[in-house]
Amino acid sequence: AVVSTQSTGDTQIGGLFEEGIVKTTNSDSSRRALSHGGRASSKYKYTPSDTESSLLNKLFSDQVEIFGEIQFTKLSILTGIIKIGLKAFLESVRLRTFGKFGLQQIQVDVYYLREYLWRFVEEERLLNYLLEEVVSSAMDRCVEPVTMEPSVIMLLTEPS
Repeated sequence: AVVSTQSTGDTQIGGLFEEGIVKTTNSDSSRRALSHGGRASSKYKYTPSDTESSLLNKLFSDQVEIFGEIQFTKLSILTGIIKIGLKAFLESVRLRTFGKFGLQQIQVDVYYLREYLWRFVEEERLLNYLLEEVVSSAMDRCVEPVTMEPSVIMLLTEPS
């Protein structure tokens, strides 16, 4: 429902505003490498040292401005909507406790959102950051953090 609403918003906003400029030039292959086997998948392995290093990374990383200024372009407006939606998703994850299968469902959801939403944002870095925060938060809130292999996630999200 969220994805179809975003597509509808894309169509409606596209009729009112100019397209806008994508700030990153990641190709589809680099995005797939990141989401399947690159840096992003290393977050899915749980060890105590990962938790400590992720806390340090959060401390020194650039902060994402969620409610910042937007331009009157289609891409900027959609980016703002997606940032607010993902921040709400992140906050709802932070308020829950997950079992093993809940964490794995979050992994699948985040993978699907990354594959679908990248075309609606100005900076893919923002999308990846917020989605990684969702998975990281779910892992922190999980009583039995057993993650799903990226290859299994890919199989589950493949169109039939």
